[in-house]
Amino acid sequence: MQILLIALSIVLALALIIFLGALIALLRQLLPRRAPDIMTDDVSHTRFAKYLPAMRRDVAELRAMAHEDVYMESFDGARLRARLYRGAEGADAVVLLHGYRSSFENDFAGIAQWYVARGYTVLAADMRGCGASGGRLVTFGAKERRDAVAWAQYAGYVLGAGRVWVHGVSMGAASALCALEEGYPESVRGVVADCPFNSSLGVFAYYLRTRFHLPGFPILQIGYFAWALLAGADYARMSCAGAAAGSGLPILLLRAGEDSTVPPGSAEAVWEARGRRDKLVEFPHAHHALCWQEDSEKYAAALEEFLAG
Repeated sequence: MQILLIALSIVLALALIIFLGALIALLRQLLPRRAPDIMTDDVSHTRFAKYLPAMRRDVAELRAMAHEDVYMESFDGARLRARLYRGAEGADAVVLLHGYRSSFENDFAGIAQWYVARGYTVLAADMRGCGASGGRLVTFGAKERRDAVAWAQYAGYVLGAGRVWVHGVSMGAASALCALEEGYPESVRGVVADCPFNSSLGVFAYYLRTRFHLPGFPILQIGYFAWALLAGADYARMSCAGAAAGSGLPILLLRAGEDSTVPPGSAEAVWEARGRRDKLVEFPHAHHALCWQEDSEKYAAALEEFLAG
């Protein structure tokens, strides 16, 4: 009996250590952090380096375009900001949702101009905890998906857009997909998902294996409770494939061939869950969230076909 109690104590102590470790590790990942400014920061050793001259040109052009800041309050009281590029009265609108600890400029420079040139009203959100938006934590889509719905409502109800599309990159893409389960307003006509991950737990399992060379079991199982404590139970349960499977809205999926940021097969999981009825476009040589920079003509052609469908 004494041996059994000792063994049980050791197991409980290990479980507690894993729980606390997961709590601390997750908190570090969820805390807001300033996005790199590719105009002034040294990003020569980042994924942006390959495309830096063109990106800096696009960002400079974007900053010079006429725009205004708009704000709304989220479901949990956070003050959220978006940059608004107005089209004509009643013009179709697109809501742009950037990625994890990134910015609208980093993820949509070039893409935003493409929409504006075609007459769209562009509503580029600062995701919660990023830019000028409030929010204590970045939750990998658990709360951001409700923000996505709110911005789509803003585009339709406040800006008067008859038709609205939601275009997300990375975490923004995951948020846009998971928002399908929340329920977009009727004005939303479709979702563009560029380099989404399928689930937040899948991302952490992938990082445990590839960056820390650790097994998922039992870290993920015990860490689930730490993550639920910080970000809510939805954080650990959410799945883009599950959320998108039952939606009738069309989706355009874009995948970077050299993406090492999200688990392989993430976009394909959504594609398969929806019976392969959506278009999945691959950019073989693109890094994560940089498909436009790799081949803007191919990207634009995919958007043109999707929006006309």
